[in-house]
Amino acid sequence: MTSASDLDIRPMWGGFGVEVLGVDLTTADLETQDALVDVFHRSGTMVIRDQVLSAEQQLAFTRRFGELETNTSADFTYPGHKEIYIISNKEGEDGKQIGNWRAGQGWHTDASYQEKPTMCTMLYAVEVPAEGSDTLFADLCAAYDALTDEEKEAYADLKIHHSLEALRKMQGRELSYADLTLPDVVHPMIRTHPADGRKALWVSTGTVKGIVDMPNPEGVDLIHRLVDFATQERFVHAHKWRVGDFLIWDNRCTLHRGTPFDLTKYQRLVYRTWVKGDRPV
Repeated sequence: MTSASDLDIRPMWGGFGVEVLGVDLTTADLETQDALVDVFHRSGTMVIRDQVLSAEQQLAFTRRFGELETNTSADFTYPGHKEIYIISNKEGEDGKQIGNWRAGQGWHTDASYQEKPTMCTMLYAVEVPAEGSDTLFADLCAAYDALTDEEKEAYADLKIHHSLEALRKMQGRELSYADLTLPDVVHPMIRTHPADGRKALWVSTGTVKGIVDMPNPEGVDLIHRLVDFATQERFVHAHKWRVGDFLIWDNRCTLHRGTPFDLTKYQRLVYRTWVKGDRPV
């Protein structure tokens, strides 16, 4: 039986993330895949190097983590596989963009506007720029641990108002019919991880309208201050992409954002899959 101890796993970033070597996801047996899932739940981020995957193989591995999550927009999805979202600045034969190169800008956690936000995000890199396009991660558990006892007590019962409407307004986009089916939600500011009980300072940008029972701008200002706190250099780690990287991060305990690259010099092609999550507690 394969366990985490049988895998070539190397800690990164002081233990916040791990790098996995010597695993081919196209041939790995289910026990190996489940061992990787177990490692992920305790690692924040995990990169599995040197993969060459078809769309079907990416989806099959993603399913080992849970139920697939589809994107709120059908634009830029992989032909025949709506669960795969394309992040790219490349153009097709018709001259149109094949993907969304703007995805991932600004500190956020994926789908926090949903009652059950996305548990984890997976990116498979097919083409990467020689410079730029890093993915940055903020360790929200480390940020929580760095709070004072007084701050932990003050924030323990606060709840944040999340809204897809707020995100669309920030993006300068109108709400679509599909958007209207997603009502506003309320999530705790301090989130407990189900794998081991560790706590995260679960703040975000883009989707937030404020803090429940706290008037604005006081509520929004507090969220922004806490995002600034959680994204200090001491909590932030950069993933520098290599072709074949399969990167997985845990939206229950991280913030992330992409860094820019020269769109006139480089092309990027990344395939994203999501796994459905639970209601934050």
